[in-house]
Amino acid sequence: MFESRTSLKTAFPLFPLFPALLSLFCRACPQAGNFPTGSNGVTEDIFNRFTTQRVLSAASLPPQPTSVEFFPASPEFLVLGKAGEVCHFVLTADSAARLGSFVLPEVAPAPAEIGLTDVAFDPQFARNGFVYFCFSTGDNRWNRIVRVQWSNNYQATANSLAVILNVDRQAPGRAWHGIYSLAFGGDGHLYAALGDATQSQYAQDPASLLGKLIRIAPRESGGYDIPADNPLRTAPNTRGEIVALGLRSPFRLLAWQGGLLLADVGSNQFEEINLYTGGAVNFGWPECEGVCSQPGFRNPILAISHRDPTYQNEDPEAIGELRHSLSLGVVYEGAGEDPYKDLLDGRLLFNDVFLGYIRAVKIARTGELSDNKHICHHVGVTSMTVGPQGYIYGSALFAPQIFRLVLKPAG
Repeated sequence: MFESRTSLKTAFPLFPLFPALLSLFCRACPQAGNFPTGSNGVTEDIFNRFTTQRVLSAASLPPQPTSVEFFPASPEFLVLGKAGEVCHFVLTADSAARLGSFVLPEVAPAPAEIGLTDVAFDPQFARNGFVYFCFSTGDNRWNRIVRVQWSNNYQATANSLAVILNVDRQAPGRAWHGIYSLAFGGDGHLYAALGDATQSQYAQDPASLLGKLIRIAPRESGGYDIPADNPLRTAPNTRGEIVALGLRSPFRLLAWQGGLLLADVGSNQFEEINLYTGGAVNFGWPECEGVCSQPGFRNPILAISHRDPTYQNEDPEAIGELRHSLSLGVVYEGAGEDPYKDLLDGRLLFNDVFLGYIRAVKIARTGELSDNKHICHHVGVTSMTVGPQGYIYGSALFAPQIFRLVLKPAG
């Protein structure tokens, strides 16, 4: 997710508090060039119009918060701690109250960049109470998806744990490139994006789930089935769960318009945003990074060159950081009045965890991007989600907090 070869102590004096975690977010793919910042036609004046408002500080949170997600149609939400703690909160005006917590087993000590990183609510949550989590185990051996059945008895919730998927990480040399993201698609199936476990040869190996986007149908009893319409289900010497090959360290998966958007952290050259719309796809790693001229590979809809300073130059609060790690936020589709005066409608928010920029780009149903603008600065953002009243909330890692995105006061 966010590894780096640059010294971490230089930019973060609190480095001893989260030694190798910082490595998680750093790196991406080839063919230079950030997406243009302007577009043809009318554009909204959104440049640097937003800021963040703290809702919860480190004292109220689990160490190293990696994700925040609201319960369906509720002011209650979960915050994940990297070492396996799941904390339950409810919004109270401009803050939140902690209701309880439990710990998922075999996540600690969460070395380097691996640990508990994402949560997804079952589409039928109101009926079945199922909540899914993904993490790489603390011994660096397995990528795992688990499920609990939610109740406000936290011990009972923890005791209901069922393992859905276990993927052998094949003894990687480093605790990097784990399983960081999962999401239910519009088709009701569960998608998960797995990194290559720092062994790039697996990303193009159809017999391995490492470096892949997978699609599964979890069983109520635990485990999963492979959907009958998975595109590679009957292919020889191929894992039928796979729908896309060629990923390196995908961080954040976002269901959108019947498909999925996913960010892939690359290897010192490019950060990528990819679009999956169905069928069998190959995103190219390690044969290609960024835009690729080789046949058979799907190009990203956005490739951000590490050598292009445009995004940093446009950020009034740029910090001179050398590391990169792209993360996806949300596609904001507020209906009617929203707290952002419609300025973010139809825009994909994305950010760089290390560099701190948050940008919003218009996205068409085809995946075409336009009017890519800097809107805010906040270092260490690891997730975003839309909560009550249409506000966007996020988790930040380096200065731990949960925040709300707000418009700056006029003038």
